[in-house]
Amino acid sequence: MTSTTRKQPLRTGYTTGSCASAAAKGAALTLLGAHPKEVTIELPIGTTATIPLQKSWIKNGAVYCTVIKDAGDDPDITHGAEIGVQLFLTPSKKRGSSGRLPIILKGGEGIGMVTKPGLPVKKGEAAINPVPRKMIRNSVVNALLRDPKLSAPLGRVEVVLFVPRGEELAKKTFNPRLGIIGGISILGTTGIVKPFSHQAYRETICCALQIARAAECNEIVLSTGGLSERLAKSYFPQLREESFIQMGDYAGFALNKALQNKFRYITISVFMGKLSKIAAGCDYTHARCFPLDVKFIVSLGKTAGVKPKVLREISQALTIRRVLEIILKHRAYTIIDTLCAQAIGKLYQMSNSRGAIFLVLFSFDNEVLWYGGKKGKITGIN
Repeated sequence: MTSTTRKQPLRTGYTTGSCASAAAKGAALTLLGAHPKEVTIELPIGTTATIPLQKSWIKNGAVYCTVIKDAGDDPDITHGAEIGVQLFLTPSKKRGSSGRLPIILKGGEGIGMVTKPGLPVKKGEAAINPVPRKMIRNSVVNALLRDPKLSAPLGRVEVVLFVPRGEELAKKTFNPRLGIIGGISILGTTGIVKPFSHQAYRETICCALQIARAAECNEIVLSTGGLSERLAKSYFPQLREESFIQMGDYAGFALNKALQNKFRYITISVFMGKLSKIAAGCDYTHARCFPLDVKFIVSLGKTAGVKPKVLREISQALTIRRVLEIILKHRAYTIIDTLCAQAIGKLYQMSNSRGAIFLVLFSFDNEVLWYGGKKGKITGIN
């Protein structure tokens, strides 16, 4: 008898914004004496989510409630982090002039502070994005004003978010480079985290572009990682710190977002592996989506008139590093020229021929192999 294994669907999770909203509602209900084990919150996508509470307690007149973040099957740095709320109520005999319950939202331990302009949150404020802010306020109002079973007191509510390991976790995120110091950000536009969607990374790219625009940068450099960015900074010392943005595998996404932010001079900083994928027309360059294709490089080499002996050697290479070693050993630089020209053409296709796009290619020894744009190489190997 043979058996088959059914592949289990990947679990969705919840954003830091949803977890903070659940903790806020849990704290508000605890204030009213309810002490729930879970709460149901409204999500921005028009559905609801029921999220378990870790613990809640009252101390020195303040109510505390925490949630353990469950990111589902998404590889999220904040998965398993404790996200909490400290809630104070200042009693009053009447509501504000608008008839709404005044809610003051602040960042406490482990919540980052914004230090640069260009982000959705103003400089000097806690790094709690607009959608989570609205979710948190709605959750508190829902608990204090809309539950007919409970008698809600009148007054001003102060909500302080905290993440005990937030400052430590933030070091593993892009917050430091975005000018967010002291902790993590409370994020999310839908309230849920889809497995392997990398929504947070794309949001980081958008934030970095907004910061560069606010810093009045005229051109930017999109790099595929930390090393390609550091090398680009050395190669373009005239550019400001905010001009350098790590796009990771999101070449097409980052390029189009840069153009939407009205950047017209854009340089892509890459190594040979990502270059070959972009040249093949891949706008998302992760290895699992587009593995190494030596045949593609060989075909370009044939077009460039490279000797068959060199191409046979390349065809037997198992890694892109080995491919480059062979190219450099035989001084078959026309392959590099052809790859870069092809990549430039594909980048213009991704961007619908907008802007001025350049490309800088680094070797594995951290040397510049090629730099140029639509009209060809500007500098590089002679």
